[in-house]
Amino acid sequence: METDSPATTTFAQVLAHTRAAAGLTQEELAERAELSVRAVSNLERGEASRPRRGTIDRLVAALGLTGGDARRFTDIARGRPAAALPDGPPEPAGPAQLPTDLPDFTGRTGESARLAELLSGDGTGVRIVVVGGGGGVGKTALAVRVAHRLRHRFPDGQLYVDLAGSRDAEVAPATALAAFLSAYGGEPREGEDTARRAARYRSVLAGRRVLVVLDDARDAAQVRPLLPAGAGSAVLVTSRNRLPDLAGARHLIVGELAAGDATDLFARIAGPDRVAREAEATARVVAACDRLPLAVRIAGARLAVRPEWSVAALADRLAAARGTLDELRAGDLAVRSSFRLSYDRLTMSSARMFALLGHWPGHDLGVPAAAALAGTDEPTAERLLELLVDAHLLESPAPARYRQHDLLHAFAGELLAGEIGADASREALTRLFSYLTATAYEADLALWPASGPPFPAESVADPRAAPFTGYEAAMRWYAAEWPALDALLRKASADDSVPAALAARFAALVTLFPFVREDLVGLERGSRHAATLAERAGDHLLAANAHKRLGFALAQLHRTDEAAEHQERALAAFRAAGDLEGEAGMLNSIGRRLLTDAHTTPGYDVARRYLRDGLAAARATGRGSAQVTALGNLGRLEHRAGRYVEAHEYLTEALALSRKLGARQLEAAVAGSLGTVLAALGRPAEAVGRHDHALRVSRALCDRSGEVVALRELAETYRVTGRADRAAEYAGQALDLHREYGGSDDSGAAVLVTLGRALAALGRTGEAREHWSRALSTLADRDPAAADEVRGLLGPA
Repeated sequence: METDSPATTTFAQVLAHTRAAAGLTQEELAERAELSVRAVSNLERGEASRPRRGTIDRLVAALGLTGGDARRFTDIARGRPAAALPDGPPEPAGPAQLPTDLPDFTGRTGESARLAELLSGDGTGVRIVVVGGGGGVGKTALAVRVAHRLRHRFPDGQLYVDLAGSRDAEVAPATALAAFLSAYGGEPREGEDTARRAARYRSVLAGRRVLVVLDDARDAAQVRPLLPAGAGSAVLVTSRNRLPDLAGARHLIVGELAAGDATDLFARIAGPDRVAREAEATARVVAACDRLPLAVRIAGARLAVRPEWSVAALADRLAAARGTLDELRAGDLAVRSSFRLSYDRLTMSSARMFALLGHWPGHDLGVPAAAALAGTDEPTAERLLELLVDAHLLESPAPARYRQHDLLHAFAGELLAGEIGADASREALTRLFSYLTATAYEADLALWPASGPPFPAESVADPRAAPFTGYEAAMRWYAAEWPALDALLRKASADDSVPAALAARFAALVTLFPFVREDLVGLERGSRHAATLAERAGDHLLAANAHKRLGFALAQLHRTDEAAEHQERALAAFRAAGDLEGEAGMLNSIGRRLLTDAHTTPGYDVARRYLRDGLAAARATGRGSAQVTALGNLGRLEHRAGRYVEAHEYLTEALALSRKLGARQLEAAVAGSLGTVLAALGRPAEAVGRHDHALRVSRALCDRSGEVVALRELAETYRVTGRADRAAEYAGQALDLHREYGGSDDSGAAVLVTLGRALAALGRTGEAREHWSRALSTLADRDPAAADEVRGLLGPA
């Protein structure tokens, strides 16, 4: 049916109609034609009725017009008579088999643009693009959306086939070729093999511009016979596998949706009003779905057909079902089924590896841990992990590092329970803990060589564990693995799936890491787990060590009564066991706690008694590191009590002994304290020298918390000796470093107080008060005495 006569058809009408039929906005057409948006808008409004020849040619190319359509467009643009404008888009010259574009397709702006760019090519050959990703990430939806947007570029047809490569009933290439040939009027021939049929297919498409969409391909062998040969055509493949052996292909990997896009998708399905009213619950639902489009779509669909449910109710159900996939099912859509399709295509060894990863807490893991789980060597483990990456069941964020998103981890956990078997599962978990415990032993030797772990290396030996080259290497390992180690510590404490003695030793070792990096909350939590595990194993000395560490954390958190309870418990256990070394350490810890709370002579006397008893016990054991710790704390006590000569004697002995032992961390701490005492004795040059030494040692060890302390102590010495400018400089460096690496709140507050004092001495009172106010907000609920001191600096409100 015609809507206008040839005499009344204008170029503005034709341009707007053709652009709309191609599915393009004015902005998209302008970009493709290399014109301004204003120019396209002017043409469609009829303000430029006779465009220049170059503009016409660019528009023809951008709109994908060929043959009669191109001639008709050009004639109208140049004012020549042409056929009338039809009611709808022009009839395609070839088949148009693309599936329906999802009306609620959401997000993927960057991926869509990149995919369109890859499919554009340079006209020298067929373009092949593989869209890869795991089950449920929306590969097909993205491919279909972009294919519809680009169909105008392929006027000779758009072919589509679901190859079912992830399912049992996969489509053979010969079957797909027969369907494609039929779309162009060809018929299957008796006795024709795949190679002959593929040759005939290429002949039919020769000289044509065709888009071929091959959905859910199994591998490159399934795809190769379906590739056209002529320039101007393109092939868009989706697959759960990477297809690295598909020659000439470009690859686009699709992951989870951006957070905002996932929320928008959920809102479009569940209803925007409900989502807007419950933003926090919506965020919980989207997070539980790992922003996986299939999971978000299922969650939205469940809510859409249950108007009586709130978003919060769905979020609670998903939270309660965490670790399973039971809640993510709607009709014939199910996340578990989608994952199962990928899993069932794995080899037996890679499937076993995937299931065993259910033991890892879902964080990044390295090859050695995977090898321990699987009971194999590292090269084999890495090969299996890479196969899982190729199947999009794992991600590889960095070389030799791998991770699963939470829903895949839940699926692996289900397989672990259902397909590995209880005995094999328990053996794998034991191998993992054995490797991690032995590695933590080596790491602790590198981090705290002066003391060492509380049991011999032979008790936790594992051939997979290797020594660390130094402090920094051990810290890197702990930093990379800590989220998983922390989760495994909770797991071991919650059940008896790991042998009790092994779990207790694991806990005793890994709690050193939060101690070293001043993570007091983490240290408290880990020490409580360590105490539980040691008591379950019947190891009284390990239990005493756990209570000692817990008491230290609680004392640093200014929870004095709780700290005292655990410290006295540990002291009694060490004495009952006749462990003089443990007793020495515990006396020193109690003395340190008492010193922290001491503000009067009687308080100093009590702390001094514990510390002197601890020093005597340490000397009786002959353990130098315990002596250094006791001497250092006695030096700090005498400095606070105003007895600078006695403080100097204790700290000088401690420094000499730490150097003899090669205990570099203790050496740095003692040198800094000695510098502070020398400043109080009126020997500023020597004081600065000691602080500089402490700073150099801390930096050589890459001990960031020690470096912060050394910088702050150096700043304080400069301040009390009249160099406020240098004090502000070093305190500023300490604050920057503390912000960068973290550390205890008390340490940060101390830096703020020192910096404020230096700035006040420079007359920068406003800045000083700002830093003191921030320090007070930290100390008010933690350390009343320190908070009162800061209030005194701030003065009346």
